[in-house]
Amino acid sequence: MHLYCLALSRTDFDGSAILPRQRNDHSFHIRHFRSADNGLSWRDQGVAIQPGGASDGADAFNVWSGSVIMGKTGQTLFGYTGVRNISPARTFLQTICVGAGPTPDAMTTVPAASISCPLRDYDQITRLGFYLGPLDRLGDRAGEEGGPIMAWRDPFLVRDHNDELNAFWSAKIGPTRPAIARARLTEGPAGVSMTELLPPIELPDAAEYTQSEVPKLYHDKASDLWLLLVSACNRQYEGQPDSEVEFQQRLYTSASLDGQWESALVSGSVLTGLDGMFGCSLVDHDLVAGTLSVLGPFTEQAGPEKQLSFPPVRNVSLTSVSGPAA
Repeated sequence: MHLYCLALSRTDFDGSAILPRQRNDHSFHIRHFRSADNGLSWRDQGVAIQPGGASDGADAFNVWSGSVIMGKTGQTLFGYTGVRNISPARTFLQTICVGAGPTPDAMTTVPAASISCPLRDYDQITRLGFYLGPLDRLGDRAGEEGGPIMAWRDPFLVRDHNDELNAFWSAKIGPTRPAIARARLTEGPAGVSMTELLPPIELPDAAEYTQSEVPKLYHDKASDLWLLLVSACNRQYEGQPDSEVEFQQRLYTSASLDGQWESALVSGSVLTGLDGMFGCSLVDHDLVAGTLSVLGPFTEQAGPEKQLSFPPVRNVSLTSVSGPAA
């Protein structure tokens, strides 16, 4: 089992402690771990992705969450969020990047350019119905027009039933209106490029939250349905205390990657039993049996001893699973 997660030193260059609330002021890297016992223990494999690789500066300031998948040529593809180095006031200008490596251990072929950049592709993105803040303030660390920060991040690479590569990522259709972006991708000798950016995906109960982050997609063989796992929160504005924000894991199903997406449960999309966790992944799933195995980190709300750490894999039982849309 492989785990890729954001990592950061606990101390700054001068030896002073970096507090959890200060982490976004520093550059992360993405670290790779392996487990031979289904997540009970992990072996550190070192740095998989670090900032500053993309030739166009797409990840000059930072790297954030993404995903890993096997490419058609046998290489491993590394999708990740790049953050541009614009100014101290605009530290959240995100881009969608895909690099490669000969093994799952690390990205060794850096992308020449991002596959999607709000600064470069502003008109294309907004014409489709996505929301981006004012062009001259893209990536504002204070948020977008009264809402949370930009959402153009967390690319998840997945193959459809035709074995074609797709990417899904976190987006918005308003300052506090969440959506999911989807792009069709092409794999070529020069790397991965975007064939088509599709219109926003609006999930059925998205009015209940403001951000849909780190989307993960899986095909469930038992039910022949696609599963979409989203980390959702109801943050109204950037700087809002975390104690006022509710973090949830939400699950949706569809007969096709093209939709229509429905809440996975009759009671809705919220998965219970995962309090304090965010950015989760499915290790195993059987919708017919009503079981999920979930791996993910704790947020700061889990307390000082658990925050920003990974508990063992959790098993979740689903009751009253909803059927797909007709």
